[in-house]
Amino acid sequence: MDIGSFVRAERKRQGLTQQQLADRSGVGLNFVYQLEKNKPSVQLDSVNQVLRALGYQVGVMRDFRPWQAAVEWENKQAQARVGGIRHELETESCRD
Repeated sequence: MDIGSFVRAERKRQGLTQQQLADRSGVGLNFVYQLEKNKPSVQLDSVNQVLRALGYQVGVMRDFRPWQAAVEWENKQAQARVGGIRHELETESCRD
């Protein structure tokens, strides 16, 4: 679920209008609208204000690597998992 869909669903669950959420979080109505539509121009600090008004916060993993290094690391992790699964399957077939 993307953040805009989450905010919209949570706002509705709490029985708030977009205007009420904007007032509660200290941002403009247009910002709430754009956030719920996942517009790319929304600012993270304002997103956090809205989430706090709904009783949530954003958690960030502190893992700062260049994009390519992160992709390569994820690929290695996936390959290791596949290799482990393959080994388990081979081991099970040898037992039969």
